[in-house]
Amino acid sequence: MKAENIQRRLYFTVTKMSTAQHTDQYHEQNTTQYHEKNTTQDQGQNTNQNNCRNSEPDAPNLSIIIPVFNGEHYIENTVCSVLNSSWHDLELLLIDDGSTDSSLAICNRLAEADTRIKVYHKANGGIAEARNYGLIHARGNHIGFCDQDDEVHEEMYQKMLERIALDGSQAAICGCYRQKRSGKCVTFQKYTDDVFEGPQIRQKLLLPMLFKGFAAYANDEISIYTSIWNCVISRQLIEDKKMRFNSFVNYEDDLIMLLQLLLKADRISTLSDIFYYWNTNTHSESHHSAVRYIPDLESKQQNLIDYITGSLTDHEVSPEVIAQYIYVQHCRNALLQLDNMAALNDCKFLRKMKDLRICSCIRYVQSSSYTVKPAKGFIRNTILIPMLCKNHVAAAYVLNQLLNALRLCVEKYQITEKMERMLKNRTA
Repeated sequence: MKAENIQRRLYFTVTKMSTAQHTDQYHEQNTTQYHEKNTTQDQGQNTNQNNCRNSEPDAPNLSIIIPVFNGEHYIENTVCSVLNSSWHDLELLLIDDGSTDSSLAICNRLAEADTRIKVYHKANGGIAEARNYGLIHARGNHIGFCDQDDEVHEEMYQKMLERIALDGSQAAICGCYRQKRSGKCVTFQKYTDDVFEGPQIRQKLLLPMLFKGFAAYANDEISIYTSIWNCVISRQLIEDKKMRFNSFVNYEDDLIMLLQLLLKADRISTLSDIFYYWNTNTHSESHHSAVRYIPDLESKQQNLIDYITGSLTDHEVSPEVIAQYIYVQHCRNALLQLDNMAALNDCKFLRKMKDLRICSCIRYVQSSSYTVKPAKGFIRNTILIPMLCKNHVAAAYVLNQLLNALRLCVEKYQITEKMERMLKNRTA
């Protein structure tokens, strides 16, 4: 994208587009056909869409799954951004997860305007269950995911599918912007134009993802987080490897799917293009869940660690790496315990401190023979974890509250943007 377009907010209109119907099967000759495609944009798109078609008659090449829960204020904008894609051969699955507002009615109205939209309604079960429900009903040869309040660049899916066809990959990953309330975009995830195979996937993608926020196994060329909405994945890989979403604690279903992808794929393409727009919506369920108390958190955290370490062991990741990861995850769990205890309003301070001091993840961090240094720029990791290691639990708890309050204040009142404008005015 050009620089002047980076900060603009994407607004789209619903347009009904006809989908070309072809039944050519996808095979290895598609790479050669990709090089020989016509120079015009329309002819090039038709060639690539033919090459990537599913063998199922009349099936679209791409399925985009969007779970919907009480998203009446933003779901239409998100749907429009997907439908505005330059890649027309797609279906959009809207999985209404028991919304109590007008989301379902909006989805049904949008489906009447574009036959590529399929609407499903189910009882509320959470985002992981809704995404799995979408996987059951998806017909496309490739699968993508989008959150109900985010947006995508119009060229995202075309560029990613072209790279999959060109590289013979099973998945593609692109960069992501974080779009603030002011409409300003800052880079959240970035990648290089590359293709990774076998051990390279583990070294260059998997380990940097697992150790994000810590100095070990860093890949300075990229910035990878545990999100799945900037990925397009082969449906055959998902089905053959029985990849599914799961949730143990709270909103780590992206991590579970991305972990499976990076462990089970043979070849993955990455794009330097930044095509996904993650809106930091302060009214979303995921935002408010950060201040909700999670009961039985310790056992849920342990179940998550057991699942991940079991997956790493099954794929012959070295015991040393697994031991380091366990330490890192216990550090993250300890910080989540600070947040969780703060959300317990009907508990006195001294009782909270007693419970925190006997918390298994905090005790593990204090006694572990494995230590991994925090990465620069991650304030809570850098400041709070050493405090917990020295048993300064009360001080860490109070400071964590102050840091969270400061972060929310900065987001709410757009303090960063205001300071940037002041500096620009002074230098002008």
